Amino acid sequence: MVCRFCGSMVYLSDKDFKAYKNTRDEMLSKDRFTNDELANEGDVLHLWNNSSIVRFKTDKGTSIDFESFYSVILSDKETYIGDERIAIVFSDPSVATRFASILTKIAYPSADIKELSRFLPNIIYKSALDDGRYLLLISKMENAYPLFLFDNLKATTVAWIISRFENMGCLLEFNDMDFADFVIENAYINPKTHELYILDGWEDVSFTPNRNYLKDIRKISLDIMDKATAPKLCMEFLNGAPKDNAYDDFGAWDNVIMNGFEGHKFHKFNQ
Repeated sequence: MVCRFCGSMVYLSDKDFKAYKNTRDEMLSKDRFTNDELANEGDVLHLWNNSSIVRFKTDKGTSIDFESFYSVILSDKETYIGDERIAIVFSDPSVATRFASILTKIAYPSADIKELSRFLPNIIYKSALDDGRYLLLISKMENAYPLFLFDNLKATTVAWIISRFENMGCLLEFNDMDFADFVIENAYINPKTHELYILDGWEDVSFTPNRNYLKDIRKISLDIMDKATAPKLCMEFLNGAPKDNAYDDFGAWDNVIMNGFEGHKFHKFNQ
């Protein structure tokens, strides 16, 4: 078995692979909670405080009341962020169709141990609205927060965010896809489990040889990081040009982790 994410090769029987996956999942589960209280689920950063109700009316006459804590309002799209759902309203219904359609075309490597589909949008409801717009409702974890809420993060925290970005970059590479323009509003992070979700912006994804995503995640990472806390290798990576493909870029970043951050270590959020 050749891992498309790091290039390493290993030979496993089906039985051995299943045992390896179970053992690895148990180790990850234990490691990720080493510095946190297992029972402390939900709103771990207490950021779901002030909300407002946004009412949507479907073309069938149904009213949907959505509790929104944060929003991103653009000329052609409105995104309302709840604690466990995201509502995306597209001015052009065909763009909503494009968003949903590209997700169905994503293939996953046979050795997808991370189960990357968990970090992409799960559309739980869709409907035309009475004003001609189109609504998508997407589910999410309560402790998954929009990345744009954070800045001045310590480099050790941004490091795992970059690692997750790189994982998703490998998935895009595997599918020969790219974002036309990847922006911070597309990303959500779980500070408890060190997971990252890309829950918006999929209408801008297409099959292409371009690799804008690798460039864009560097800019986002620089924007949210306290650069004074970053090792030299980290800054060189973020200020440098991406590799030609996501697999090589992942390898380059892993070198930064091993030699700039002294290996893979679990740090509490922003500590």
